[in-house]
Amino acid sequence: MIDLDKLSYKTYGNLVIIVLTILALLFNMFPFSLIGFIICEIQIPIYLIARSKFNEPIHAYGLNICFIVTILFYILLYLIILLTDFLLGRNFALILSITLNILGCYATSTLPNVKDEKGKLFFGFKRDESKYQKLMDYIKFNGLNEDLINAEKRLKEVDTQIYLVYKRKFREDKTFKEISEEFYLENPRIVEMLDKAYFYIIGALKI
Repeated sequence: MIDLDKLSYKTYGNLVIIVLTILALLFNMFPFSLIGFIICEIQIPIYLIARSKFNEPIHAYGLNICFIVTILFYILLYLIILLTDFLLGRNFALILSITLNILGCYATSTLPNVKDEKGKLFFGFKRDESKYQKLMDYIKFNGLNEDLINAEKRLKEVDTQIYLVYKRKFREDKTFKEISEEFYLENPRIVEMLDKAYFYIIGALKI
């Protein structure tokens, strides 16, 4: 099985769009219905726009599970569109599908924030912590880099607590809540310490 967490968010987003388009075609292939395909296909941009508007758009529990949930959601939505189209007409199918799509976007954009604060960014939309993204990406792909390890050692010698907060966030991917509970720090203080660690490491690495 392909580990989707290793994909870039742009690649992941394109993959989802391709799969959903193929599903839309399959659901309207026998017999082929252009109108039905269009109704299914317009759900994709509606989904993207709606998710970007509701709270903080994230991928709950990583990209693998998010992909499965998204595909299952759209299979169900496409089935509802076909059944509603057959029983009640296309106008009703269009209205109902858009309504259900937006409700689904609301659920997937808000509930994961409560259940998994470590959820990943949605199709590249930025969150408040994105100012650290350069270093986070560097660590992700160069975690064993000697210059990085030496910079972390020097940071630890300069200020042990800042190093520990840095380690929890950048190395262990802890949430602000988890860091706050462990070190009894308020969020503004955590941000201040992360800023210092970020600029120290970035400066040492010259990236």
